[in-house]
Amino acid sequence: NTIATVILVSRYTDSTTAVGALFIARALPPFLLAPLAGVVADRFSRKKVLITTDILRFFIVLGFLLVDGPEDAWLIFALTISQFIVSAFFQPAQTAILPSLVEGSQEVLEANTLSSITWSAMLTLGAAMGGVVAGYFGVSTALIIDAVSFLIAAIFIWRIDAGPRLETTGAESSGWQDMVDGFRYVRYHPRTGLTACVKALTQIGSPDIMIAVYASQIFLVGEDGALSLGLLYAAGGLGAILGPLVANVFSDGSIKALQNAIAVAFVVVAAGWLMLGWAPSLPIAMLAILLRHMGGSINWTYSTVLLQLRVPDQFLGRVFGLDFGLFTLAMALSVWLSGYLLDNTGLDPRQLSFLLVLGSLLPLIPWLWINRSDPQRMASPSDKPAD
Repeated sequence: NTIATVILVSRYTDSTTAVGALFIARALPPFLLAPLAGVVADRFSRKKVLITTDILRFFIVLGFLLVDGPEDAWLIFALTISQFIVSAFFQPAQTAILPSLVEGSQEVLEANTLSSITWSAMLTLGAAMGGVVAGYFGVSTALIIDAVSFLIAAIFIWRIDAGPRLETTGAESSGWQDMVDGFRYVRYHPRTGLTACVKALTQIGSPDIMIAVYASQIFLVGEDGALSLGLLYAAGGLGAILGPLVANVFSDGSIKALQNAIAVAFVVVAAGWLMLGWAPSLPIAMLAILLRHMGGSINWTYSTVLLQLRVPDQFLGRVFGLDFGLFTLAMALSVWLSGYLLDNTGLDPRQLSFLLVLGSLLPLIPWLWINRSDPQRMASPSDKPAD
């Protein structure tokens, strides 16, 4: 879907800013709807939310087939916004339901690692398939495959044994009160609040924009750079697979170990940007993107585990709604700023990559400071925000 829509925008608008606008259209709806999506995930059956969103996305993605010229470019953005409005309700429910399927902190870590690896493997396969299919069979074929994948996902989720623990019902309080309680919970738990910002802080610099620009301007391979785009995304997917696998070798699953791994991951992200700025060839650029996504995947997986260990189940949906909302806001801002700098300043992609090295190291300061001393604390069912 990403490769297909990037190609459509590039084909019918010929603007880096328009590509940036596409990623903003993907990112802003989850941010704006994050509080509502978190409440829905905590009040209703998370399984039913997941199935409903997948079915809706099947029909929305098919709508991209109507785009057939520059006059239809607006439809790309309208459908993208619709798709990610629906997606905003998927992510908090998916992350919040996972602890209900496992037992103990070690299984929480293993389950999140498996989830991250599965997502990353599909990113790798999807990127490779997307580049080849879009390059040789056309964008329409890629979009049809993407649409069908949502139906397959819905079938998988439907087959989950939804025991009583998976059926989260709404409380007698109003949805607005639930939303307020979620914000109050984060307010009274600052370490949880900062952990919910980790994914956002890792988004200093947009890998999506940089991959698109490097594929279309520096290492152009295949029609419209489709093959180089696919290869770079595939490298990112492989890096996302390797990240938590490598980190797990050095982690005992304790809260302190997870915190330390996140600190190291910020450095790995910066190293990836440094290598990308220097990269003399496509294989070196692929290695740089691999490193960047290794660090990002560690931060994604380990911050999720920390939240699942610290936050009681009745607040998980709302905390993960905030977590994902902040991530999408940071991603949107990063995409817009990256596109703006490349289109309106003298910076070229390599110079911007070097600038992102410094930006990616900045989050280390608040992270190391607030976690300088942290008790080994797990979530308790009675852990509610203070009055």
